Amino acid sequence: MREKLLVGGEMSILRKIKKHWVTVTMYVVLSLFFTGACIVSTNTYGAIAQAQRDIALQSPQYDAEIVQHGNLNISFSIQLVNPSRYTLHVYTLSWYSTLLNISNPTDRVIPVGEDYIGPTKYLEVPSRTTFNLTFWTIVSDPAIMAKLFGFVNYSKGLGQNYTLETLPYIHEFSIMLFMGEFEHEYDREGYLNDLVTVELTYSSTEGAA
Repeated sequence: MREKLLVGGEMSILRKIKKHWVTVTMYVVLSLFFTGACIVSTNTYGAIAQAQRDIALQSPQYDAEIVQHGNLNISFSIQLVNPSRYTLHVYTLSWYSTLLNISNPTDRVIPVGEDYIGPTKYLEVPSRTTFNLTFWTIVSDPAIMAKLFGFVNYSKGLGQNYTLETLPYIHEFSIMLFMGEFEHEYDREGYLNDLVTVELTYSSTEGAA
């Protein structure tokens, strides 16, 4: 009887030890899993944050020239530099060109060109590349051309010798991109939007931001 009790006690102790080791093993595995997940998460966040700082607009160029039939060609180009390891998906981009009309206090802004694309998933910027963006428009509307000539003539009275090609046109550009390796639904997973979104702007009066 005593031997049975001893055997039973030993079995009970073994079961407890086994249960204890299973618990410890699970704890260690879970700890390693969460530690690994935290490390991966931290590294990923660091890489994204670095990409946010590195992706930039550079080398803006703009021009205006008289073309066929006396029309005016307004053009703008800029480079999007993506040195990161992520492919960028263009969501929206826009370009606007205007002239501040000091000759008419009631008609302060003369629009001369614009372009808008988005939302779109068809335009991509591969990792570690420089992407050239170019926009242009032909100004032929007689009403707009009359305003531009009016500005030129008004400026002459102030001692400034502008032509249609040398007027101080303002160019505004903006682009929104998503990092392609982090696909998500824009509306349903809004908490990811700020993390994986890159927004860049350029103004010929203020520079890039």
